[in-house]
Amino acid sequence: MKCDLLAGLRLLDLSDDRGALCGRIFADLGADVIKIEPPTGCVTRCIPPFLDDLPGPQRSLYFLAYEAGKRSITLNLDSDDGRRLLRDLAARADFILESFAPDYLAEREMDYPQLSAINPRLIQISITPFGDRGPGARFAATDLTVWAAGGMMYMMGEAGRPPLQMSLPQAGLHAGAEAAVAALIAHYERQHSGLGQRVVVDMQACVVGTLMNEQAMPIMHGNWIRRTGAWSSALGLQQRLIYRCADGHVAVLIIGAAGAPSTRALIQWMEEQGQASPWMKTTAWESWAPGAFMAASAQELAQVRELDQAVQSFLLPMTRAEIYRQGLRRRILLAPVNSVADIAHDPQLAARQFFVPMAPPEGMPALTVPGPFARLSQTPLTPPQPAPALGEHNQAVYGELLGLSSDYLGRLRAVGAI
Repeated sequence: MKCDLLAGLRLLDLSDDRGALCGRIFADLGADVIKIEPPTGCVTRCIPPFLDDLPGPQRSLYFLAYEAGKRSITLNLDSDDGRRLLRDLAARADFILESFAPDYLAEREMDYPQLSAINPRLIQISITPFGDRGPGARFAATDLTVWAAGGMMYMMGEAGRPPLQMSLPQAGLHAGAEAAVAALIAHYERQHSGLGQRVVVDMQACVVGTLMNEQAMPIMHGNWIRRTGAWSSALGLQQRLIYRCADGHVAVLIIGAAGAPSTRALIQWMEEQGQASPWMKTTAWESWAPGAFMAASAQELAQVRELDQAVQSFLLPMTRAEIYRQGLRRRILLAPVNSVADIAHDPQLAARQFFVPMAPPEGMPALTVPGPFARLSQTPLTPPQPAPALGEHNQAVYGELLGLSSDYLGRLRAVGAI
């Protein structure tokens, strides 16, 4: 079954890893997503890890995940014939997604003003490291540098040690998701005006958006959050977030105000085992917020240290499963620190049918992958489809969409246009 939310709409995906998720979202929503690759293949085919640790254009797990459900054609934009083909495709498309360096398309006479003259309804989505104007617009960048420039890397790592990147590249994924939303907003407007527009997504700004309350700290509190690893940092205070247990670690959020019911439930559980101090049982947790808006007092610092030690001693003999089970029953804000294997066998995800089988590309083993990113009752999303082989759909797209013969495609291939 194919989702019909975007049925009948066509997106040309010329992006690399910066926009791969955007195209995947469109494919899941039912659009015809045509992945336009250079004859040597998109760089996403070379991103590790690889299936069974064997590199190959069809074995990148990144490619298999983020290019799934798309059709692949090859096209050389440095060729006159290739550029003509792209113009012909743009005339028959609703969206075009790209992540080239600034001026790349303009130098090839294929920037938005020129393409929109061919197709006024066309929406172009441009994903850029630092926007398309200003002093940083032409800076070279990688996912790592954008993650750093957006500020999130400053927050990650241990105090007194260098900042860290998240385990896997993230800036392009945030940008891809925001690009999909922005493109659909432009599509909503197009349904009224009949006209397309250009959408520019700034990866650095997308990363800034992940900082949440850190952005407001200097203005509202005259301070900023430091890099503190597995600790929560406030004004003059550090509070543990990750606690050791019998078989690993658990994350526990101990806060007042809106989190008071959870903290009170944790203290009640500790009291049942005789491990809660008298002050913990009588504290008005709704108003307990040491170091939140002003420097913590000596008494508050002492309370945090005692609470930290008591919770650590309480949790240490128990397993993650025991703690999580009690946390769910008692409605405590906690979660086990899971490995990838733990997630793959998580009973909640299994009950939600989060992981589903996907028909593998030809010659590949069967794959189990995450299912649709949303479950819609009236318009279910398209089940995960295999990622395409390089140029797999040349004949279908160029032949059926543009009406080109097999002989002509052979000539184009011979001169390096496709």
